[in-house]
Amino acid sequence: MIVIHEFGHFIVAKMLGISVETFSVGFGPRILGFRIGETDYRVSAIPLGGYVKFRGENLEMIQGESEGSIDEFLAHAKWKRFLVAIAGPVFNIATALLIPAIGIMIGFRDSADQVQQPIIGRVIQSSAAEQSGLLPGDRIIAYHGRVNPTWRDIELDVMLRPEEDIPVVVERSGQRLTLNLKPTGRQFGKEMVGESGIEPYIALNNVRVLGIRSGMPAEQAGIKAGDTILAINGQPVTAWHQFKDALRTSNGQPVDLKVQRNGTVSDLRATPVLQDGEYRLGFAPDLSIIVKTDSFATAIRYGWEYNWMWMRLTGVAFKQIFNGRRSARDAVGGPVKIAQETINTYDVAGWSGTIKLMGMLSLNLGIFNLLPIPVLDGGVILLIIVEGLMGLVGMTLTMNFRERFQQVGFVLVLLLMGFVFINDFVNLGRSWFNKPAAQEQQLEQKSPPPK
Repeated sequence: MIVIHEFGHFIVAKMLGISVETFSVGFGPRILGFRIGETDYRVSAIPLGGYVKFRGENLEMIQGESEGSIDEFLAHAKWKRFLVAIAGPVFNIATALLIPAIGIMIGFRDSADQVQQPIIGRVIQSSAAEQSGLLPGDRIIAYHGRVNPTWRDIELDVMLRPEEDIPVVVERSGQRLTLNLKPTGRQFGKEMVGESGIEPYIALNNVRVLGIRSGMPAEQAGIKAGDTILAINGQPVTAWHQFKDALRTSNGQPVDLKVQRNGTVSDLRATPVLQDGEYRLGFAPDLSIIVKTDSFATAIRYGWEYNWMWMRLTGVAFKQIFNGRRSARDAVGGPVKIAQETINTYDVAGWSGTIKLMGMLSLNLGIFNLLPIPVLDGGVILLIIVEGLMGLVGMTLTMNFRERFQQVGFVLVLLLMGFVFINDFVNLGRSWFNKPAAQEQQLEQKSPPPK
């Protein structure tokens, strides 16, 4: 994603006639590369980013090393420098929009509860949803001001807003009702997350078994990964919550399952066990469906809505960091955290999920670089705007000011990098010395709770 970012700067500079001396993948000493014309294309020793170096950049001009060439960066018009500075973030944001858009045109598997119409299948007793007055069968038509939300919108927002009042508009028996949902807070590792007590209505033709937990009733009954459960206690499975209700009403008594495997249907019996307040068989269900469109306009809209969802949730998280409701230490991560999340995402969702994670990181990279912080692209854009405004009244930016501005930005970026690196290794140390708890948390993140 950083290479794409730097390529945006590079290609726009080339198109505008600005000389590019170096295009580097990585920082530090040059390991290998080649030169074409004036540009050295290199791979450098520290693989934590990359950079493009223009001839006649700010610090060279400050130090009096400019050759006065017309292809130097500061010798060009402000609008050209502005386009070069903004090109990196624009390439990242465009990549973030295109990844889900192209994905939905190719077609990919996504969790059915995330893409189907948000209809409540079950309300857990004594939960926040029950206290708010929500009922099974309610269709959620607006959530926290968002019209026609998806289950993904609702679930992620609930997770980020424990103990907050959230307006919910539902359609019930042809009438619209506005209710107030206040998710219950639950400690999850170092984080406080919200729980609503809502279980979605997930329309299914059947339930496919994704994985089996060792030593649980599903394994003992002979259920295997890839099996399809057609019915439970003689009732066809047409919604996931119906299967869960059948387990709940069993009160620990054996249930009869009709299972299909390799085209052969067989009858099995399993006895649910009580875990975490629910009766379970010990398998993870595959609740995914194929999501695909042939409409380019629909794909672009999907890409926009997907990215807007992440922007909105990121905004909520940062707001909570600044008002003290969420710890920056637990919410902000660096390269180690990204690596861990990439591994977990690949284990759960394969390449499709990993590529979507790349899109989210690309969006964050683009937005972050637009912040008006010296050294970042947003700082360069800010200087260009200030320089233009001062030029209207016959003033110019002094080289001393430019130098101080860059130095402040450099220190801020170093402090931020130091924080995320230290934070990564502290959290890594916590997980290492508390390995069983970390493994359990990872298991919960990787798959739906076994049933």
